[in-house]
Amino acid sequence: AHASAAGSRAFLRYSTEAAPATSQLLLQIKADVKDAMRSKDKQKLAVIKGILSDLTYLEKSPQAPTQVTDSVIQVLIQKSIKRHEESVLNYQTAGRPEQAEQEQKEIELLKVYLPKAMTEQEIEVEVRRVIKEQGATGPKDLGKVMKELGSLDPARAPKKTVSDIVKQALATL
Repeated sequence: AHASAAGSRAFLRYSTEAAPATSQLLLQIKADVKDAMRSKDKQKLAVIKGILSDLTYLEKSPQAPTQVTDSVIQVLIQKSIKRHEESVLNYQTAGRPEQAEQEQKEIELLKVYLPKAMTEQEIEVEVRRVIKEQGATGPKDLGKVMKELGSLDPARAPKKTVSDIVKQALATL
């Protein structure tokens, strides 16, 4: 599957259309695949190939982004981390600590590609600023405030966290 994807990208280089800008993070991930292959680090290789597989799946889906940016890849990685965290819990409940530990190692390998996340306090400061700017008066202004906060990078400030903080802040007005 990876060979055909590489083949279609090669075609873009020779077409009359401009080639899409390649994300720096994607270039880093592809370089890391080669490094993992050279060092025979099977776990790291599997984790990185998983990211590339998720990306390929996204590109072929109806919700495919027009351009693959670092942020798009980071959101995919966050979703993957969430799946791994669920697996850790499942393995721990099933009394399988070695598998849970394996999943935890994979989470650490994935976190390397994420930017430093905003703390809840940083998000709250931003939320309060927007609430004040928008003149929000209560929960009915949720949409207006969330729209304004859409500029926050979802890789640094997950939408769910932002939404929860906005709801709490608006409820206390």
